[in-house]
Amino acid sequence: MATSAKAALVSVGALAGAVITILTTFTIVGWTASQTALVTAESVAVVGLASAVVADLWPDTKREPVALAATFTAALSATIALGSGFGWWNLSAAQTSALVSLVTTVIGVGTALGARQLVTAGVTPK
Repeated sequence: MATSAKAALVSVGALAGAVITILTTFTIVGWTASQTALVTAESVAVVGLASAVVADLWPDTKREPVALAATFTAALSATIALGSGFGWWNLSAAQTSALVSLVTTVIGVGTALGARQLVTAGVTPK
């Protein structure tokens, strides 16, 4: 991947961190410490997913289906946690845990199987 694309992705991550810091430090938003952590986790997961997509699709780079699968799962799990933390839906703690577990399992297994189709495994050396 070109250095400029890598630099742009790193800059987006740094910018997200700076924006979150400004929003919370100057009390522009009324987030709790937990909500701030959830927003930070979501931004990191989304930037990670974007980085994996760009790296996977960039010309003359290796395909990275496992990185895509992992970052997709992380972004989806972070979004569910974010929604719970901000009360976007009314689920009990047990229901939220069950939802995160189910989604993580289904997406994790599904993306792993998909990634496995794109990866050629070699024999482990002795």
